[in-house]
Amino acid sequence: MSTEERTVLTPAEQAVADGLAPFRARLDQIDAQLVDLLGERFQICREVAVHKSENDIDMMQPGRVEIVRARYLQHGAEVDLPADFTAGFFDLMIDATCRAEDELMARLAAGDHQPPAFSNPVGDQRQKVAGEGGAS
Repeated sequence: MSTEERTVLTPAEQAVADGLAPFRARLDQIDAQLVDLLGERFQICREVAVHKSENDIDMMQPGRVEIVRARYLQHGAEVDLPADFTAGFFDLMIDATCRAEDELMARLAAGDHQPPAFSNPVGDQRQKVAGEGGAS
């Protein structure tokens, strides 16, 4: 019988699950907060992309990326994150936001002022500005 097929835990498994429950609940809350914060960060980058488009500013600001990266790595070290994780996460986040900012700015330059497909369907007021960006 596979683990997926079994729904009843043994007393020992239940004791383990019960002991882990408070930790798992805290992790679930933090995961939700991380997603919310990343969503907020992406939204600000959208607004930056619009501002850059309206003011003929280049999408890539390499000096800004380096400043933000150094600060990010330092803060990661201060809170005891593994350096390779911090650097990898930052690079992933910046790559994604820069790519999306570049795409949005290209759409805006072509006259497409529709909100991006990933806008909040619930109607969050922050989502009314189209776009996305990087270190900004």
